[in-house]
Parts: sequence; C-alpha cells; structure tokens
Amino acid sequence: MDRLLIDFSQVYSQGTQQAARSVYSTYSAPKAERQKETPALSFEDMLTDSIKKVNTLQLDAEKKIRDLAIGDVEDISEVVLASSRADTALRLVMEVRNKFLDAYQALSRITG
Repeated sequence: MDRLLIDFSQVYSQGTQQAARSVYSTYSAPKAERQKETPALSFEDMLTDSIKKVNTLQLDAEKKIRDLAIGDVEDISEVVLASSRADTALRLVMEVRNKFLDAYQALSRITG
C-alpha cells in the first residue's frame, strides 16, 4: 500500500509568501524494502518521545500563562491555544496509560 503523509501543522506566513517550517512525507514501501530502509522504533522510544513532547507543551503553556500574568502577552488567544494544546496532549497520554493498565489487568486475570 502506497501512501503519502504530509504534515502542515507548522505552516506560517511570511509577508505574502507561505513557508512550511516542518513538512515531511513518508512513503510506505513494500514490507521487505521498509525493513531495509527504516530502523525500527521501539515502543519505549515512542512512549518516551511522546511524554517529552507533552512535557514541552506543558512548560510552554505555563510560560505563556506567566507572561500573561505580568503583562507581556499582546494576544490572549496564544495563551488559550497553548493551554488547550497542553491539556489535550496530557489527556491523550493519560487515556493511553489507562488503556495499558486495563490491558495489563486483563492479562493478569487471565494468567493468574
């Protein structure tokens, strides 16, 4: 199955010109080719990376709230957006954690 994934999540405007800060594409090659080209990312690495990203979003939101409190923020929507992103990311990580705990408990009931 061939697919192309493009992330335009960090597109910004520079005057009249549109620029993409982070644009990437991924081609899903046949399984034999995929194993040769891309190293396998372990679950631990993915989980650690996700937690680091959530932490970064939380710290960014806290900084923007602190800046708002001292009057350094011109647009309050930046603060609301940062807080919303951090909250959504934290909720997602917590739901994933809860699902893993449920699966672990189900396996422990089956085996023991």
